[in-house]
Amino acid sequence: MTRNIILATFLLTFSLSTSAQTTYSPKQTSEAIILDGNLDESFWSGAMLADKFKSYFPEYGKDMPYKTEIYLAYNAENLLFGFKCFDPNPENIKATMAARDQIRIEDWVCINLDPFNDQQSLYAFYANPLGIQMDSRASSNNEDTGADFIFYSKGLLTESGYQVEIKIPFKSLRYKRSETVTMGMIIERRIHHLSINGTYPALDPRQGMNFLTQMLPFELSGIKHYTLLELLPAVTYSRISEQKEGKLGLTRNKPELSLTSKIGLTSQLSLDLTYNPDFSQVEADAGQIEENQRYSLYYKEKRPFFQEGKESFNIAAASEFGSFQSVVHTRQIANPLIGVKLSGKISAKSRMALLYSLDEPFSSNADTSKLYSNFFVGRYQYALKKDSYVGLVFTDREDPDQYNRLAGFDGRFRLNDASAIEYHLFGSASTDNDSQKQRTGIAGTISYRQQNKKRNLSIDVQHLGNDFETRTGYLQRNGINRLFLTYKPNFYLQNSFFTKISPMSFFVLSQVIDANLWEKDLGLGIELSGDRSSIINTFINPSSEVFLGKTFRTNSFHFRGMSQILPSLFIMADYRFGESVRYVENPYSGYGHKGSIQFTYQALTSFQTELCISYSDFYKATDSSKDFDYLILRSKNTYQLNKYLFFRIIVEYNSFYNTLTSDLLASFTYIPGTVVHLGYGSLYEQKTWTGRDYQPGSEFTEMKRGFFFKASYLFRT
Repeated sequence: MTRNIILATFLLTFSLSTSAQTTYSPKQTSEAIILDGNLDESFWSGAMLADKFKSYFPEYGKDMPYKTEIYLAYNAENLLFGFKCFDPNPENIKATMAARDQIRIEDWVCINLDPFNDQQSLYAFYANPLGIQMDSRASSNNEDTGADFIFYSKGLLTESGYQVEIKIPFKSLRYKRSETVTMGMIIERRIHHLSINGTYPALDPRQGMNFLTQMLPFELSGIKHYTLLELLPAVTYSRISEQKEGKLGLTRNKPELSLTSKIGLTSQLSLDLTYNPDFSQVEADAGQIEENQRYSLYYKEKRPFFQEGKESFNIAAASEFGSFQSVVHTRQIANPLIGVKLSGKISAKSRMALLYSLDEPFSSNADTSKLYSNFFVGRYQYALKKDSYVGLVFTDREDPDQYNRLAGFDGRFRLNDASAIEYHLFGSASTDNDSQKQRTGIAGTISYRQQNKKRNLSIDVQHLGNDFETRTGYLQRNGINRLFLTYKPNFYLQNSFFTKISPMSFFVLSQVIDANLWEKDLGLGIELSGDRSSIINTFINPSSEVFLGKTFRTNSFHFRGMSQILPSLFIMADYRFGESVRYVENPYSGYGHKGSIQFTYQALTSFQTELCISYSDFYKATDSSKDFDYLILRSKNTYQLNKYLFFRIIVEYNSFYNTLTSDLLASFTYIPGTVVHLGYGSLYEQKTWTGRDYQPGSEFTEMKRGFFFKASYLFRT
């Protein structure tokens, strides 16, 4: 009897029932569509889906201040969406002729699709009032903004607001092949100058911004099913010169060929292949302050092949603010020769993802033969009800004379509309060049998450063993046990510039295992959200840190903020002042400032300039003498001639290394894949050639110069 009660309680606790929803049937048409922003095709007249949007940011459930009409139709090859977005003051609409994916702080509409209607992942298709696109893919509340889906859009500003037409080819989606295909959708609209986001259907305040469990299902019939084949050949010519013995000498002057392909093995499973990929066009990483860093710096993945589908490798109970962020961080792949990726669904509930890369060669100490690094990741997920799942992970990095392997499992269980439990448990085995003795370690985390209209609450308990390691992912530190608590209630204001006030608090208690010492980290502050996309976050942070067996005070004050202070000017700022540790062999206490500010100025609809200033310094606590100060200035200027062609120049100055870099790019993109790039870059350093070597000098000397041309064309059937 007791066992039955326990079993019944367990089943009740983990019941993930879905509310009954009416399935919508959009209008089917054979009429051709001309994408011009005018909804004048005859099929639009009977294709209205809805005109009642409800807000979810800053507050749930309010009528959107301006009307939005959504029209949905389809033909055998495409989903068709039409939008009429009304605004009584169209001069306030923010719409720029920007590059793809650069419209987040503008007015936009968005189509969120769950192609399998299984509440496990979604595709997001954005367009601003001029038809400029942005896209992403999300799974388990993790968003992959590097996705580049092929879809078509056109926007049109009108006297009453704006209109947008969007065409999404079915071959750009993965879905279950059947006579009747059921998908899910949520439509969004953002009104930028009011800082309001809304959806249709309305989000349930009890579930918060959990889109996957609140989709409106719709049915399609008579659509074409595709076995996708894409071929993307590319040619790159590069010419590089470097400073040698007081002169710039040519070190590279040759063309290279590369080939990338996507093969749809089924409508749900695809194979991606790349050989000798070139990423010359990828924007250089913005400089980060490197001095006095305890952990390796984190750089986002920007390379297209590795960006796409990276959300498949996200693990549960990981946080971008925690020590253990991921088991897969493809920036660990330096210069791949080949890449292979297999991803998609293998059954109604099973999903898999495999990634293999043969990385840049390493020179052997014994001879000049070349060796390679092997990077492999395997991922499996089994879907439960709603957005819950259980998963398996295996990673393997094989370098010459050393390796790192990791295996384990993770999962997510939705307890109710607002709450979920996440967990992971991994074991690693590693060797290195210094010793072939294998080291093993364990990492595990269990987390409770609650997010709804009223509050955000999270509780994490974590263990990171001394010898736990991941060379395929990103790990800041190991050898700790940690308890992490955060709580943020939300209060809403009416008729005020700030529309939401959220007191913040967090508490972190960490045990450094080897030293058996404790770190404490307490945060108390407030977050304000308001008009003009304004968010202000400030808090005090009494804390301590253990480094090399010693405990140091690290009390500090933090400020973060952003705002569209003028229609043409957006500002972001981040500042910290307080006590710090000097991370050297014999560490000592100090204090200092660290911060950055970025100005984004839209001088014209088609011209944008960004200026970022980063600064850090450190003073000894004993005598207030300065150890260092560090300044980085970065300017990025972009002229977007039209939605296909832009010109960009980036200039960056680093005072610590006394370097000046420039990066110029002209880029034409018809669709993702069909591109032409022309680029030039240079590196200047304050050095002088003495006749024997280079010494610090007062003038900048050009140490490196590079030019490249790249063209590729996407063949798609």
